[in-house]
Amino acid sequence: MGGKILSEINAHQLKEAVSEDTVAVLVLGACENHGNHMPFGSDFIMPYELACRLASRYDRLLVLPPVPYGVSSHHKDFQMTMSLEPETMVAVIRDILESLVANRIERILIINGHDGNISPAEIAARVVKENNPKVVISCIESWWTLVGEFDKSLFDVWNGLGHGGEAETSAMLAIRPELVDMNLAPEQVVPALPDNIRIYWKFSELTTTGATGAPRRATAEKGRRIIEILENLLVSFIENMDKSNWKYGIMK
Repeated sequence: MGGKILSEINAHQLKEAVSEDTVAVLVLGACENHGNHMPFGSDFIMPYELACRLASRYDRLLVLPPVPYGVSSHHKDFQMTMSLEPETMVAVIRDILESLVANRIERILIINGHDGNISPAEIAARVVKENNPKVVISCIESWWTLVGEFDKSLFDVWNGLGHGGEAETSAMLAIRPELVDMNLAPEQVVPALPDNIRIYWKFSELTTTGATGAPRRATAEKGRRIIEILENLLVSFIENMDKSNWKYGIMK
């Protein structure tokens, strides 16, 4: 049967599908320049596709419509960056999470596709958790770093990292190749940044093209491997959580 895509079902279907075992999936994205070769919606297009594929493998999944905007102030030097203020993003995520809890859904998975949303997602989740101790809120914060860690032979440059770089471009080539123009992929840019210490940069300090990393090394084959890694990782997570009835830590 598979899970459900909330935007594509009616109230009758929803009533039959949702129970206390339902796992809601919320995708967080952004709308911003990813280089001349990639679409502005990359940060939610790929994670939403991933969520829908999960729904085809897991009956009790309910995929919410993606949030297509994020905290992108660090990208504002590039044309048509659409950005929410951090406190706005926190409020949006918190309101969505609270809406799920109000509908008696207490198992939640966030798939985040944009670095600027990591902190707002954590703040919102911790507030909702404090107010609703029984709710379980999980999050894959940065898939673009996970895939290189799981398969260290997958990427050629910078472990696949980069904005519109090798990993992100490969993922889009695998799921929406018609939205990627590899003829416009910029030259490799690996910014000089310190190890272990984070600098809160503006993106124009790292690149003049809107992209970093090595997009020209991207392939659809690498993208299919990225999707496979993430899909299997998330299915395994959900199945393992089911085994303990979504209990964890000392409550398991």
